[in-house]
Amino acid sequence: MQNVIRYLSRVFNVIVDTLNLTSPVRYVIAAIDIILVIAIIIYLARIIKKTRAGQIFKGLVLLAIIYIIAKLSHMVILSFVLDNFMSYGIILLIVVFQPELRNVFEKLGRSKIVDVFDVDNNIMVKHAISETTKAVEIMSMKQIGALIVFERSTKVSEVMKEGIPINGKVTSELLQNIFMPRTPLHDGAVVISGSEMLAAKCILPLASEVSVPRNLGTRHRAAVGITEISDALVVVVSEETGTISLAEGGKLIRDLTADSLRDLLTKKLDRTKTNVIKNIVKK
Repeated sequence: MQNVIRYLSRVFNVIVDTLNLTSPVRYVIAAIDIILVIAIIIYLARIIKKTRAGQIFKGLVLLAIIYIIAKLSHMVILSFVLDNFMSYGIILLIVVFQPELRNVFEKLGRSKIVDVFDVDNNIMVKHAISETTKAVEIMSMKQIGALIVFERSTKVSEVMKEGIPINGKVTSELLQNIFMPRTPLHDGAVVISGSEMLAAKCILPLASEVSVPRNLGTRHRAAVGITEISDALVVVVSEETGTISLAEGGKLIRDLTADSLRDLLTKKLDRTKTNVIKNIVKK
C-alpha cells in the first residue's frame, strides 16, 4: 500500500510541475488543456471502436493496467516482458493496423466538429428495417434463400472487399431482386449499415459445424460465423423451408415471424439519442 501511495505522490508531483500551476491564468490554461485532451481521446475512441482495432485497444488498456501493477509490485520478469512489448509491440501494431489508422486520419480530415455526435436518423433506420422485413416475409413465403447483415459498432469492411458495392437506399424490391435465384448477386450476403445498403454478394466466414445444428446449411453457418467475430445482426431465410432466423453473438433465434423479426431489429438497432433521452426520463 505504501508503494502505491508513494507512486501516486510522485505522479501527482510530476503533473503539477509539468502543468506549471504558478498563477490563476495557468490554472485556466491547464483546465482548457485537459478538456481538449479528453475531447480528442473520446473522439478517437468513437472512431477506433468501429474497427477491428477497437478490440486491440481494449487489450492494450488491460496490458497497461497489468504493467502498472507489475511495477508497483516489483515483478521483475513481468516488468521486463512488458517493457520490451511497450518498446517494440507498438511499432508492430502500427504496421498490422496501418489500413485502420489510415482510415481514422482520413475521417479526421473529412469530419466536421458536429460529426463527433453523429447519430443515425431514426426514421430512416426504421424505414430500412420495415423494407427488410417486408422483403424477408415475401422471400420466406416463396422459399427464396437470403442472408442480410446489419452492421453495428464493429465494421465488417473485410467481408465487403470481395462483394459488389451497392451504396443505395434499402428497399424491399431491391432485396428481393438481389436474392432471386440464378441472378448474378444472389449468392453471398447483403450488408446494410444504418439506412444504407452497402454491398451484395459478400462472402462471410463460416462457423464451425459444432456451433450450428447439422440440419442447417451454409447460410446459417455464415450468419453465425460473422456474428462470432463482430456485433452484427444477420437475418437468414432458409431456401429449403422458408424459415426466418436471426443470428447474434454466435447464436441463432429461429422460427421468427415477420412481425417478431421487425420488433427484434427495431429494439437492437435503435440506438439514437432520442431513445437515450427517453430512457433517462423513464428512470
